[in-house]
Amino acid sequence: MYEIKRISTLKWTTKVLVAGDRKSPAVILLHGGGPGANAEANWSNTMKDLSEHFYVIAPDLLGFGETSLPEPLPAGGLAWIGLRVEQTLALMEALDIKDANLVGNSMGGALALHLLLDAPGRFRKAVLMGSAGGQFGVTPELMRMLSFYQDPRHPRYREIIRSFVYDPTDTSLFPNFEGMVEQRYREAIREDLKRSYETMFNPPLPPLSPSALASIPHEVLLVHGRQDRVVPLEGSLYLLKNLCKAELVIYDRCGHWAQIERWDAMRAEISRFLLS
Repeated sequence: MYEIKRISTLKWTTKVLVAGDRKSPAVILLHGGGPGANAEANWSNTMKDLSEHFYVIAPDLLGFGETSLPEPLPAGGLAWIGLRVEQTLALMEALDIKDANLVGNSMGGALALHLLLDAPGRFRKAVLMGSAGGQFGVTPELMRMLSFYQDPRHPRYREIIRSFVYDPTDTSLFPNFEGMVEQRYREAIREDLKRSYETMFNPPLPPLSPSALASIPHEVLLVHGRQDRVVPLEGSLYLLKNLCKAELVIYDRCGHWAQIERWDAMRAEISRFLLS
């Protein structure tokens, strides 16, 4: 379904999932920023479908998964996002990718916007799902996620993951929800990742300004779950208002993980948008 590579660039070695034909248009998948997140957790169910039309690259972003950690650790959201911009561009060089489409979930959506700003000529289009980077009121669910390491017990982590989705009891989408929680929890409580996470949001990544967003020339597809309790819909509405070439698709019966909860519809939207 996908190949796992470890690619050394700059000061880091990045774990990367790769699938599809190198001659196809490139798509880089950027995962979210919840405790225990990584490329496989976010994208394993999408790689096969996307690889039918695209050359798909999904890295473990700095601070997550099995990618090596920067030393010293950066402090604050902007410092981390800047290093991830450098990480993504260096991976493109290492894989000989001239230009690519971007698909970003949550924090990965904010990273995609920063990439479009910093290196506009390297990217074609972007799909942002439940994206950070916009302006919105901080929800209790988001605060609970960001403060996880103040009380990193398994029951609390389980409630955080439950808040990410519309219906965790839907066995057609989550045939082993408790197993998924356990697997992600083991990742989240790794001491090295805990140490990194505690610096990522202190201070948090600020929203992009209207003028910065208006300067992005790329076509952007915004995807949002109507029942997203982590990043509320108002975040995508802010992006829709300020990006110059954006459209918004809202999915009902969908929380923060549209790539899992509504992949049936989202797969067709991505193909329509990126291949047009």
